[in-house]
Amino acid sequence: MSIQMPGVMTPVTDTQESTNAARQLQREKDLEKACQGFEALMLDTLMQGMRDTLPGDSLFPESNASDIYQSLHDQYLTENLSQGRRVTGFKEFLYQQLQDSA
Repeated sequence: MSIQMPGVMTPVTDTQESTNAARQLQREKDLEKACQGFEALMLDTLMQGMRDTLPGDSLFPESNASDIYQSLHDQYLTENLSQGRRVTGFKEFLYQQLQDSA
């Protein structure tokens, strides 16, 4: 015979709820990280597009080494920008849209 008391949860229910809460929290963290990565990728593409519009630099000749350095520098900048709060607002917008659809 089992006594059911309203408002009292069983240990099994508590464990299931805490597991579900942990999964939900992990999903939110993963989604936030994915949105941050996408914003960094978008900013990197934007930086490359802006660089392509500039004329060549006459002070320093272009080489593969300078192209690689410039690319790595742009990647570093865009990753750091995307980690900031509300740099473009795109990360937050994307997060909200994907969170609402899930």
